[in-house]
Amino acid sequence: MTVDRERSVVFGEAVEQYESARPGYPARLVAEVLDYAPPGPVLEVGAGTGKATAAFALRTADLTCVEPDPRMAAALRAKCPGVRVEIGIFEEYVPDRPFSLLYSAQAWHWVDGETRWDLAHAALAPSGAVAVFWNRYGITDPGLRDALAAVDARYGVTTSSLHSDTSVRTRAARHELADDPRFTDLDQRAYTRTDRYEPARYLDLVRSISAYRILDPGTRDALVRDVAALVGDGVDLTLVTDLTLARRRA
Repeated sequence: MTVDRERSVVFGEAVEQYESARPGYPARLVAEVLDYAPPGPVLEVGAGTGKATAAFALRTADLTCVEPDPRMAAALRAKCPGVRVEIGIFEEYVPDRPFSLLYSAQAWHWVDGETRWDLAHAALAPSGAVAVFWNRYGITDPGLRDALAAVDARYGVTTSSLHSDTSVRTRAARHELADDPRFTDLDQRAYTRTDRYEPARYLDLVRSISAYRILDPGTRDALVRDVAALVGDGVDLTLVTDLTLARRRA
């Protein structure tokens, strides 16, 4: 699977929207990932502005982050000054030591599908853990969800939209690991919570999603106006964080 490099770095154009509107990750997930992994240095792939980094940095003293976009990396350094930040794509990153844990939050699908598990295996110490997780956004009101999906379709946003099912990413990760004899102890977990998004924050969330970022500005602005007309005084979201865990064989 070839990664769309142009699309993978559009988030740097929307650092403020990404930071203000994207949700973080459950404290329980962070604790369970670190409990699953052996002690030692930790590597994050695709750290962005530090939505996951901040929580992991509180629990581990040795954290290295790989982030391809310099604009996102600048926000990451400001938010998490104690972590080591390497600017570049994971495919070109050369680990200087084996890691006890490699995790990726909302970013693993941006790593080349032909090589990502080879790279993870090479970066991990024997018995080291890998954790990949994503947030799924579900509009609680099914009628509103259908109406927003219709707006997406009208503007040609048919895949990876905010109003479509992204659980396919977790299914793909599980399938790939199940077929890879280099990894063992495969586990999958989900964490559900709800959140209320005020209109401005929800529109920033829309603007932070790559499926909308790649639209030309005029089309994106028109779509956002149509979304704004539907969301009224706010949106109730059901957030599901899907986690896939595995361990490198010793």
